[in-house]
Amino acid sequence: MPVVPPFTIDQAILLTRFLSAPQRPEDTLTYPQLAGFLFGLANGPELIQPSEWIPLVFNDQDAGYETDDEANQVLQAMMALYNDSVRERPGGAVSLPPGCEVRPDLMENLTIDSPLSQWAQGFGMGYEYLSEVWDAYTPDEFDEEIGALLMTLTFFSSPALADAYYQEGNKKGTFDQLAESVMEIFPEAMREYAHLGRSIYRVRLESGDIDTNSSLPIKIGRNDPCFCGSGKKFKKCCDLTKGTGQAPVFH
Repeated sequence: MPVVPPFTIDQAILLTRFLSAPQRPEDTLTYPQLAGFLFGLANGPELIQPSEWIPLVFNDQDAGYETDDEANQVLQAMMALYNDSVRERPGGAVSLPPGCEVRPDLMENLTIDSPLSQWAQGFGMGYEYLSEVWDAYTPDEFDEEIGALLMTLTFFSSPALADAYYQEGNKKGTFDQLAESVMEIFPEAMREYAHLGRSIYRVRLESGDIDTNSSLPIKIGRNDPCFCGSGKKFKKCCDLTKGTGQAPVFH
């Protein structure tokens, strides 16, 4: 039985409210940005530990938790969202999490405050964080494919970027037609990105390029330093398993 439960709508609401609260540090990721960031990061060719990516959510500043209970709930929700980004689904299907829905009017998804636009912004951050690893381990024959996937998944990041992609494509058809075609293949691009990143990771793992010990599930002792970087012991900070006798397992 997994310690971190499946990601829920209630957790999406919790993260939306917490991350957008005025008490958060400047440039804290919004919930859709976090969802995109974790999708890009979790499905990359290298495993990034929570202790490394959690501070990035809050721009390397103090998150401003008011209580230990609030910290537990928020961190548990973030871990569930991370795991949801890599959860195997029937037929390899991949979809956006709740709260990141596509707006019916396609052009509205290009406004920078739309959920899809913010998801795409976050995805770009996640990919960029691992861009050197992607460059180092992606076979040359996949360069064109990864470029197409990145174009699709970042297209709605901003009107300026979408227009740049349109210009680079020599204006084949109208801009609206390009946006429509991008939206049509968006779910498949998510699936292919995840498949490619995981495949490269598995090849690296099997070839011994990655330390096997560091690739195992993250098991944290209750007396170990907490992964959130607070400096407290795990049992006094973000223990999500109080009373269960189990250690949390991520990825």
